[in-house]
Amino acid sequence: MATDGTNNKVLGLDEFREKKRSGESFHHSPELALQRLAKLPDSTPLLVDVDDTLWLRNSTEMFLASVAPKLLISIVLQLLDLLRPWRWIGGKDHRHYRDLIRIRVVLFLAPWAKIQWQKQAVELGGRYLNRELYDLLLSRDNPIYLVSYGFDFILTPLLEAMGCEWPLVVSSEVGAAIELRIKGKGAMTVEALGRETVRRSVCVTDSLLDRDLLERCSIGILVQWPESIAQRAGLDPMLPFVYLKKVKRPTESYFTRAILGHDYLTLLLVFAIANPYPWQAAVSLLGFVLAYFSAYEVGYFENDRLGLQYEDKPKVSDSYRLLAGGFRPWFAWMWALILALLPAWLAAQGSSWLPGAFAVQGVQATLLVWGVFVSFLVVVRCVFAWFNRIKETGRVVPMLVLQLARTAGYLLLFSTSIVGVLFCVSHGLSKWFPYVVYRFGGSRKGMPNHLFNLLILILLLGAVAISGGLGWQQLTQWHALVILTYAGLRGAKDLVGFRVHLSRLGSGG
Repeated sequence: MATDGTNNKVLGLDEFREKKRSGESFHHSPELALQRLAKLPDSTPLLVDVDDTLWLRNSTEMFLASVAPKLLISIVLQLLDLLRPWRWIGGKDHRHYRDLIRIRVVLFLAPWAKIQWQKQAVELGGRYLNRELYDLLLSRDNPIYLVSYGFDFILTPLLEAMGCEWPLVVSSEVGAAIELRIKGKGAMTVEALGRETVRRSVCVTDSLLDRDLLERCSIGILVQWPESIAQRAGLDPMLPFVYLKKVKRPTESYFTRAILGHDYLTLLLVFAIANPYPWQAAVSLLGFVLAYFSAYEVGYFENDRLGLQYEDKPKVSDSYRLLAGGFRPWFAWMWALILALLPAWLAAQGSSWLPGAFAVQGVQATLLVWGVFVSFLVVVRCVFAWFNRIKETGRVVPMLVLQLARTAGYLLLFSTSIVGVLFCVSHGLSKWFPYVVYRFGGSRKGMPNHLFNLLILILLLGAVAISGGLGWQQLTQWHALVILTYAGLRGAKDLVGFRVHLSRLGSGG
């Protein structure tokens, strides 16, 4: 039989092994952790983690957040998180390289950061000190050793500011950080103190990343301190699409799947391939899409903020409380205006119908296209603000406008065929219908959106053809055939999965 160290309950062997695998056998409340430490014999060595244990913040994140100029460092850190270069060099162990690469890049760009940190540490060391744990350890005569995955040049000034004289026996050096992360804190602590010392020790930490050390010690104490708050450096202010990725839709590949895979692809089919300058139009459309969703994120942020204030069951991710403070609407708008400049210039070279219609050229043409697009963004923002401020069921009305704007709105800048216009409308309606079902209490899971798109497009084409607005020649133009082929293939794929619902009642399907 085995004993559960947290409550002395007698466990079966299989149950004990399962609890140990999950880390449950190490878990302690702060109160229980302090009680157990207070009762230890003075001869028992103590191995104490620093980050989020002795010091109630992550030292690496706090260091990165302290580096000036903060705007530049914030942009660099977010670009690193978006590009994730550690995946290119780290292979299966890429996660071990993330902090090291971030630290090295920041030190390269801001070599004065270490000096800055020494001044910051004086202020921060005592502010986030875990006073209860620290005072208890001071009152003990046990041998105490500090062990951390944090970087030594960051931790040393902090420990000095805390008045902490216990030796830091394990920490990361910039030149050898990967070795510690690959070997693990347990193995490196054994190298520093010896196997027997570690075996007799009690380990206090907040993270199961230290499982190898917890399992080597006589007692492992895993404790989450309520005063410890997770922070992410470099997310204030957020770059475009970071809020979308990390807060609004953290579990989805929304940018690649929905924005590029649906919206941008639709825009290419509708506008670019029908344009006299297709490549120019394609690049311009991509720039406009990036600018559009940079401003659109303001609506997402507002939706989450107001939802938490007024909705009974707001659909807001857990990341909002941790990260939303870094989203700045003015910064999102600034990026939207900047990102729209290059595509406006490209479109003004010939792919947009606006300069020709208003007989302007050069800078005037660019400003015209840019101004129309920005006005379009302002209108969309106003509709989104309306959407966010009315009751949930009523939101189906502005949502129709928002869905149509994502594709049909670009008719303000580019021309297309009648089939292209109708495809914009069918695309928007096919994305609007599931939202209507959802808001009226149904489920939109498994809805064949592309099949809806195809059916709506066929109905619209039929209605326009009957009214005399569409002839056979227009339907058989290569641009129309490309759109119809795409819509048909996507609809057919949906139909394959949906066909079971089309079987006769009483059949086995």
